[in-house]
Amino acid sequence: MNNILSKQSTPVIVTGGFVSAIVLYHLIDYYGSKYHLKQRFFNNLWGYLGPLVDIKLSKFKKELFSEASGKVLDVGSGVGPTFKYLTNDNINDGDNKRPPITHVVSIEPNPFMQQELSEAANKASSKFEVTILAKTIEQAYKDGNLGNETFDTVICNLVLCSIPDQDKVLIDIQNLLKPGGKFLFIEHVSSDKVLNRWFEHLINPLWSLIGDGCELDRITHEKIKNMSGWEKVSISQIKIKQPFKHIYGIAIKDSLTTK
Repeated sequence: MNNILSKQSTPVIVTGGFVSAIVLYHLIDYYGSKYHLKQRFFNNLWGYLGPLVDIKLSKFKKELFSEASGKVLDVGSGVGPTFKYLTNDNINDGDNKRPPITHVVSIEPNPFMQQELSEAANKASSKFEVTILAKTIEQAYKDGNLGNETFDTVICNLVLCSIPDQDKVLIDIQNLLKPGGKFLFIEHVSSDKVLNRWFEHLINPLWSLIGDGCELDRITHEKIKNMSGWEKVSISQIKIKQPFKHIYGIAIKDSLTTK
């Protein structure tokens, strides 16, 4: 009799545990966002992981961000790791002749990153003017802080993984660029391998919770490549030993496009 009751109660216990886990997840997600707990946690987490990731990707960032020129929009600046790669040295050398960087507009909504970001901006101010907007790109666009066709370069440095409405923001980025302007991006994306992709889907809810919205299974590179309005798109995979697939690339806005 006890064995029968035990067998009958097992599905109930499993179902109850599953439902409780879902409810707990949504409660943590809701209150974590409402009281900035997720942003605080991510700031502490990225304080350890960020420098390690930056070192691993430094070679590729240096190559990619050497393409920046003119007025630059840095989306999701974090604590400002991109600034050190932005330079006006050797702007007239070789085939990479370009106008100098004159002004960098830095977008970063995380309140717990603002102090370090300000310090990084102050160090970079000897090279170019820096303006910090402590809000999301969506809010800055809505508030009129950003105007269409006013930027020569837009940079996304490991940020498109966590933007909620990625499709809309990619359109906004293209609109913000001047005709012929450059979109420079380096991101982690969903794996090409089936088992790895399955694992990313499996852990994505938890990862997103602790990573302040970061999602492991996005196909950002495909979305950029398939957008209309680009004159040229060049995307390469970063082939170094790391847990997730990373890509970097340049998308040049159609020089005939006007908004």
